[in-house]
Amino acid sequence: MIISGSDSGPLAPGPGQLLEEVAGLVGLRPEQVEEALREASITLKGPVPADRRLTVLRLRMSGMKHSGEGFDFEQSFGPGVWVIAHPANSAGKTSLLECLVWPLRGTPRDLPPDVRSWLRTLSVDVMVAGRPTRISLEFTPAARPAATCRIWMADAEDELLESADEDLRLVAEASGLEDTGRVISGHLMDALRMDHIAMWQGKGGADGEGAAQVHGWASYFGACYLNPGGEEILLGDVSAVGLPGRLLELFVDVPYSTALTQLAVAGKRETKLVRQRERRAEVDAVARKSDRDAWQRELTALQSTIAALRAEQDRDVTPLLAAADRAGERLRDRVEQLDDLEQALAELTAGRVRTQQALMDTQETWQARRVLGRLDPVCCPRCEEPLEAERRVQERQSASCAVCTRTLPEVDAQTAEAAIEQLRTQLSAAETAESRARDLRDAAKAEVEQAKAAQRSAHAALQDVLAVSGAHRKLRELELRAAVLQGQLAATGLRPEAVPADGAGASSALEAAHEVVRQYVEAAARRLFPAMDAQIVELAARFGVQHLDSVRLNRAGHVNAVKAGVATAFKRLSRGDRLRMRIATVIALLRVGAARGVATHPGLLLIDSVAAEEVTEVPARTLIAELQALSQELPGLQVVLTTAQPDLVEGLVPRERLITSSGEHLF
Repeated sequence: MIISGSDSGPLAPGPGQLLEEVAGLVGLRPEQVEEALREASITLKGPVPADRRLTVLRLRMSGMKHSGEGFDFEQSFGPGVWVIAHPANSAGKTSLLECLVWPLRGTPRDLPPDVRSWLRTLSVDVMVAGRPTRISLEFTPAARPAATCRIWMADAEDELLESADEDLRLVAEASGLEDTGRVISGHLMDALRMDHIAMWQGKGGADGEGAAQVHGWASYFGACYLNPGGEEILLGDVSAVGLPGRLLELFVDVPYSTALTQLAVAGKRETKLVRQRERRAEVDAVARKSDRDAWQRELTALQSTIAALRAEQDRDVTPLLAAADRAGERLRDRVEQLDDLEQALAELTAGRVRTQQALMDTQETWQARRVLGRLDPVCCPRCEEPLEAERRVQERQSASCAVCTRTLPEVDAQTAEAAIEQLRTQLSAAETAESRARDLRDAAKAEVEQAKAAQRSAHAALQDVLAVSGAHRKLRELELRAAVLQGQLAATGLRPEAVPADGAGASSALEAAHEVVRQYVEAAARRLFPAMDAQIVELAARFGVQHLDSVRLNRAGHVNAVKAGVATAFKRLSRGDRLRMRIATVIALLRVGAARGVATHPGLLLIDSVAAEEVTEVPARTLIAELQALSQELPGLQVVLTTAQPDLVEGLVPRERLITSSGEHLF
C-alpha cells in the first residue's frame, strides 16, 4: 500500500479507488463505506490541489480620534515585500497592520482598544483564489450592534478597485462583532476550499473525558500572520496539540490530511462512547448484583415462612388444647394456694403484732408503777392546788393515794417479771411462725409465675396453630411473591452477552478508512517533508541562522534542528532564530508547492516588528533582502512587515512599497 515512484507521480489515489480499498478490507460495498463516512460528516475529497492564493490589493479606513481629529487612510498593495516603517514608538505601525488583519482574519489579534474605538469604516480589497472581493466594516459606537460587515464581489480586479460598494455584488452581510467574525471566516474558508480542523482534546468536553476542538479560519490565518520570535508555537496563534502539524500538511498539500484528522477524531469519539457504555454496563452490573442479593435474601425468608406454614397446616390441635387446659388448671391451683398462704401469713403477722404490743404495754406499765410508786406529790396534777397535810398523813397511814384517795395497788416485782417473760416467749414463737409462713408464701409466688409462663407458652402455641390453619390467603400471597422473586433472579442471573451495535459495520469502515488514509498520508509526507527540510535549512541559513546543520520537520509540526552538531528543539532556539525559522518554514511551503505547480498556501505573510529580535543591523537587512529576493523567485508572494528602523530597508525595498509618514503618526 505504501506509494512508491518518482517525485512527480501522484501522491495518493482518487476517492473512488480509496473507497474500494477500504471496502475490500471490511467486506462492504464502496457505497456502504461512503455512507458510513458521510454519517460521521467525513467526505473524501479528491487530491486535487486547491487554489488558496490571497493577495491584498488595497486597504482603506476612516475614523475620528479622541482628540476630535478625523483621519482617512488609503494604501494600495501588490505582490512583493511591503514595509510599514516609522522610527517613533506608538506611531501606529502595529495598529495599521492590525487594521489590515481585521477584515482578512475576521477579528484583530492585537489592535489596541483606543485605536479600535477611532474606526468608523474599514475595508480591504483582496483577490481570494482569483476572485475579486471587498470586505467592508462599518462602526457606529452609539448603535447596537456597533459593527456591520458586508462582503462584495466583482468580476474583475479593475472593476473592484474602481467601483463603489453599491455597484458591486453583495454576497454576505453580518451585524455585530461575533457575527462579523463568523461571516468572514465562513466566506473565506468556502472560497479557499478549506474545512474546519477538528482536533481531539483528551480532557475536553463537559465530562472531562475528551471532545473535539474545532478550529476555523482564525487558526489557518496564523500561517499568514506569523508569531513574533518570543512565541514557541511554530505556526498559528492558537495553542492546540498537533495543530501546527495539521497546518503544515494542509499548506504543503498532503492529500487527505484533513480527512485523516476527521477520521482520528471520529475514532476517538467512538472509543470514548464505547468506554462510557462499558462503564455504564459495569455500574448496571453492580446495581443488578445488589438487587439480586436483596431479592435472594427476601426469597430465602419467604421460603422458610412458606415451609413453616405448610407444615403447620395439618397439625392436630388436641394435644395443644389439653396442654393449655392443664397449664390453666395448674395456674389456678397455684393461685389458690398462694391466696391461702397470703391469708395465713397475714393472720400470723397480726398475732405477732398483738403479742409484741402486749409485751411493750406490760413493760411500760411495770416501769411506770415502779416510778410512780416512789412519787411524793405536793399538788394536784390537774389544778395544781397544794395537797392538804391531812391527805399526805392519811396516805402514809392507810396507803391511800393523797391525790385520788384510792387504795394504792401493791407492786409485786416477781409477778411482773414473770408476765413479761411469758410475753417474750409468745413473741418469739409468733415471729418464727411468721417467717416460716413468709417463706412458704414466696415459694408459692415463684410457682405461680412459673405456672403463668407455662400457661402463656401453651396458649401461644395453640394460637399459632390455630392462626396457621386458617391462613390460606396469606400463604397464597407469599407463594406469589416468591414466584415473582424467582422470576427476577432467573431473568438477571447471567450477564447478557455484548450485543453488537447497529453501527458495528460503520465503525469497522471508519477504522479501516483511518488506517488506509493514514498510510497514504504518511507516504506523501515522507516524499514532501524531506524537500521542505532541505528548503528550511537553506533559507534559514540565508536569513542568518548560524551553524544550522540539519532540520527534520515532522507531521506533529515540530522542527527538530541540529545546530553545531547538537540537537535543539524549536523552543530552545533564540527568539531571533525562532522568527527566522518560522519564516523559512512558510517560504519552504511556498517553494515546494511552486515546484509541484500548486498554491495551497495563501502566499501572504504578515510580520510585525521584523527587526525586534535582532541585535545588529546586518542580520535584519539580510532577512529583508532575502525576502525581497524570494518575492522575485515566487511572483505570487506578498509580504507585509513592520519595523521601527526605516534604515534597514533603505536600498532593499522600492520606495513605492515603503509605507511611512513624515509626521508623528502614520494615520
